[in-house]
Amino acid sequence: MNREPSTGTKETEAGAPGAASVDKSRIAIGWVVAGICLLAYLATGQSLPGNDATAHVHLVPRLLAHGTIYFTARDNPKMFHFAATANDSRQARIRDWNFEFQGKPAREAFDRGDIRVTRPLYYLVPTRHQGRYTNTFGLGAGLFALPVMGLASLATNLESNVELMWLLAKLAAALSVAGTVLFLFLAAMRQLGVRSAVVVALAYGLGTCAFSISSQALWQHGPCEFFVAMGAYYLLTKQAKAADFICGFGFAMAVLCRPTAGVVLACVGAHLLFSDRRRFLRFALGALPVVTLLIGYSQYTFGSLLAFGEMGVGENIALAKTGNRDMWQTPLHVGLAGVLLSPARGLFVYSPIALFSLWGAWRAFRDSVWQDLRPLVVAVVLQVLLVAKWFDWWGGWCFGYRTIVDIAILLSFLAFPVVQAVNLRPWLRAVFAALFAYSVGVQVVGAYAYDLVGWNSRMVWQVVTPDETELITFGEKASAERFVREQGGMIHPVAMDIDNPKYRGRLWSLVDSPLIHYLANFSDARAMRQNVIVRFLRDDG
Repeated sequence: MNREPSTGTKETEAGAPGAASVDKSRIAIGWVVAGICLLAYLATGQSLPGNDATAHVHLVPRLLAHGTIYFTARDNPKMFHFAATANDSRQARIRDWNFEFQGKPAREAFDRGDIRVTRPLYYLVPTRHQGRYTNTFGLGAGLFALPVMGLASLATNLESNVELMWLLAKLAAALSVAGTVLFLFLAAMRQLGVRSAVVVALAYGLGTCAFSISSQALWQHGPCEFFVAMGAYYLLTKQAKAADFICGFGFAMAVLCRPTAGVVLACVGAHLLFSDRRRFLRFALGALPVVTLLIGYSQYTFGSLLAFGEMGVGENIALAKTGNRDMWQTPLHVGLAGVLLSPARGLFVYSPIALFSLWGAWRAFRDSVWQDLRPLVVAVVLQVLLVAKWFDWWGGWCFGYRTIVDIAILLSFLAFPVVQAVNLRPWLRAVFAALFAYSVGVQVVGAYAYDLVGWNSRMVWQVVTPDETELITFGEKASAERFVREQGGMIHPVAMDIDNPKYRGRLWSLVDSPLIHYLANFSDARAMRQNVIVRFLRDDG
């Protein structure tokens, strides 16, 4: 992590952030770094499908084909549960209107009123307009894919090609993270020099869950991180007045993608309000169009000025997962330990390179020349606390620290103040290199072997002994069958779903951890991943 003197002000040459002009000939290096990351993201070959991304993936095709951002049961039946009007006790999924329902085409039964919608899947929430539903996770991430999908729609009907639709959505997600890498590189180059900027950008792009999660499907995360990086880059670009407008716009767009980014918007706004009123005014004006759009959408869709889809389904999901409707029920110490240190979800387990950012955060408050990073420190702390209290701090079925992956880009900016100090100490460079290699290795495992189901709902085989006095658990079916052949008993397969409170202790197990599981079963996990993708695209995509 070498820091190079730049041709800027005296302050900049001394190692503090300054007004050094960017050598345009070096910007090409940033594009190369972003391109390397993009190739790594796309090299996995497939999208990583999941229900959380489904409405994002379908949003642009829906908009292009029907001119609306809302979903209906008639146009999107597989996004809903149905039941016979005369008997609500048995619900059914209808993935295609050509399927039969009670011996007749489902569309005919729906048109006659013999079946009706009971509820949407959790990724849709009802609006105040009868029969129209909207994406639980907002509009921003889905609309980010408009340029990519819009071009493709000129040549094909996306709604009729689900696999292509998901691949294009993954391309948009990968581009969003690669764009984040580019913004980070440009910011680091201004502050630290080219070589250090390359290292910082690659540490984020390949050493955090931005690689294994954000770039692999069109979740909220990738586009959110892109706009956070845009806002942070222009926050540090203080000399151009236009920078403050773009800074406000970027952070506001991040909120459109993921509501928790509102913490970043508020922290930066408060910082500018107290440090430089003129910058704050320009910042607020830049954010205003997006905030107005968000408020207008909330009012039209839900009848409330500030309403988010997540809150509409949160209580029901909390009840299903925990038996309690309280969405903020996790004891703070448990949630903090979970999102930071859990063997299954911990930030510092999956990306220990982020430890340098803690040092950088401390330096940001110690040295006034890094004061523009201070609101980012506060935003990171508040977001971690927010997720730590959330009932679902582990994020359901996922890989790594998905619930707080958005802070990875903020942590990368917070590493700036310690780059020079690391470079000056050989032992710190060695520690950094080791943590960098480990972090990248973890993300490669996640990007290529994570199979959605394998560890999150790992199967075991429990054998009840013939005298019914003992219950023995086997990790392999063959071992259980061999035991039964030799000593008798009955085999019961059990799925240890971490969303089931009975098995949630697995999140803390050093032996039964996702990293150990996927390293030990890499080939099998990749085969499982392929099967899961095929089934999901056929039945739910």
